[in-house]
Amino acid sequence: MALPINIEDLLHKQRVESNRIEFKEGWNPTSIYHSICAFANDIDNLGGGYIIIGVAEKNGIAVRPVKGVPEENLDKIQREVLQYNQLIEPVYAPRVSIEEVDGKYLVVIGLQLDTTAHTQHQQM
Repeated sequence: MALPINIEDLLHKQRVESNRIEFKEGWNPTSIYHSICAFANDIDNLGGGYIIIGVAEKNGIAVRPVKGVPEENLDKIQREVLQYNQLIEPVYAPRVSIEEVDGKYLVVIGLQLDTTAHTQHQQM
C-alpha cells in the first residue's frame, strides 16, 4: 500500500513531528508491536505515526545510507505482521508499505489513530 507521505520526508523528519516516527534497525516483533499499540491508542494524542524498519538512528536522526531489510525477508515480515495483528485486542491493521531507499528495502508501518483501546497478548 502506498504511503501518504514521501519516504525521504519521513527519514529527514520533515512534515511529520519527530515523536511520530520510530526507526528500527531490524524486525523485532515484540518491540515493534509495543510501539504499534502505543500509536494505535494514541497515548500522546499525536494522531498516529510511522515505524520504519531497516533504519539505524543516532541521536534520533536516521543514519544514511539505510541498513535496509534483506529482500528475501520482506514476504515473511509482511505475513508475520498479519499474524501479529491478530494478537492485538481488538484486532488492529496498520498500513504496511515496502519502500526502496539508498538501494535497500525498508518496511514502513503507517499507524492511524483508533478510538478503541488496544492491548497486546502476552504471546508476543
